[in-house]
Amino acid sequence: MAAEGKQHDILLREFGESLKCSEEFYEEGKRLAQRVFLKLQSDSQYSVSSVHFGGSFGKKTDVVEPDLDLVVVCNEVAPPPLPEVLVDFKNVLDTHKTELKISPDPIKKKKRALKFYFQNGIEVDLLPAATIEDADEVIEKIKKDPRMSYYYSPSLVDIQVAFLKSQSEFAHTLIRLVKFWFKSLYFGEKVYGGSAMMELLSVAASEDEEKYESRSMLRAFESVLAIITQLDTLKLAYRSLSDDNDKWERVPVNELQQGNCKQIVLSVVGNKEKLLQKYFIIEPANPFQDFLAEMKPAVINNFKKFAFSTQTVLKLLVDNKRGRDDFIVQLFQPQPSILAHVSTFLAPNVFCIDYAITCSSIVCESKVRKETVMQDKRKKDAIKVLKARIFSTVNAVVRSNPDNVTVNTVREAVKVAIEKTLEVKLVPARDSEMDVALTIPYRIKDEGYAVRFGMSWK
Repeated sequence: MAAEGKQHDILLREFGESLKCSEEFYEEGKRLAQRVFLKLQSDSQYSVSSVHFGGSFGKKTDVVEPDLDLVVVCNEVAPPPLPEVLVDFKNVLDTHKTELKISPDPIKKKKRALKFYFQNGIEVDLLPAATIEDADEVIEKIKKDPRMSYYYSPSLVDIQVAFLKSQSEFAHTLIRLVKFWFKSLYFGEKVYGGSAMMELLSVAASEDEEKYESRSMLRAFESVLAIITQLDTLKLAYRSLSDDNDKWERVPVNELQQGNCKQIVLSVVGNKEKLLQKYFIIEPANPFQDFLAEMKPAVINNFKKFAFSTQTVLKLLVDNKRGRDDFIVQLFQPQPSILAHVSTFLAPNVFCIDYAITCSSIVCESKVRKETVMQDKRKKDAIKVLKARIFSTVNAVVRSNPDNVTVNTVREAVKVAIEKTLEVKLVPARDSEMDVALTIPYRIKDEGYAVRFGMSWK
């Protein structure tokens, strides 16, 4: 690898390692989750036996400030879905909000989970699961009715976590880079399973790096982008090589072809009909869950377009020998860069911004002062996207060059990102007049700051 390639490889590796959530966040999340578990165990009418961390927090593939996926296992309950358990759990948590340090905002009951926030801003998805000792038993139940796969998934959390925990530290760093890239993209709709999909693609690219004498984060990141540009022809599945699920391998493509009638079909992709499809990405713990099955062609095309664009930018940055000061910031520029005229996005037209308020928080915050704003899907989308863009920009700037970053560096980068996204010039306004205020914290040399961005629709 050329000298400039080695430099960019180091920059990517260091940035990926910096994206891991802080020890403070991790310990606080575990502490608060344990209090919720113990309260449910003591006050729920159901027999609560254990709690498991799923999602990126449990898999150790977190990016800066992950939400908490808490799987609470119950004895002697009916097979999922578990609406009566959700109601009971919600009643317990509502009764003890203050004691458990849960935000006063309403706890939302979804199809299979409760969604709420702790007072410090950490987001939680709490999912009840029935006690099922054998994972094969879960798969058999899903096989009988694949529509229930969504509801049985929490019962497979241990295998989902084991798959990622079995991967190398190199793979985990690559996963964080790719998930950070994914967070900077706007598709105009929610991409279900997108984060988990990025994990599987990163594992595939990491495995490909094993054939080289020296692994390169730059080459691996390029490999993930190349895989995504071929998403509509990709067949990806993994199989466990041990009873403890601590060793896995990617299934060779030739075994995933239409004519294969081996046992591999049932244990890896659920049924032979799946092999007839042009593309799929199978969840390792659940052969009946294909992350691409419900993904719209437009979303797949956007993935390909965004990956190709990043490939082009990456090549230019490396060829032009861009250094630490702007390599990461330029590489992870949000896409599409301009959203002012996108039909699914209603841009605010009044703004207030402070780039460096004193802040000790460890998580982002959204304060809604005008509730009617959240009833408009396009405004709600704008809030979510602007929060994600400021988050991406701040973290790219602060974490890519921690020794030399200043408040002025953050100010310039965020200002450019917002003005480019909305095609506006930011002008002063009073924060108290804003419909919504976003707070995105960051640290410079152990000092806590935050960008506070207020917005209104007049």
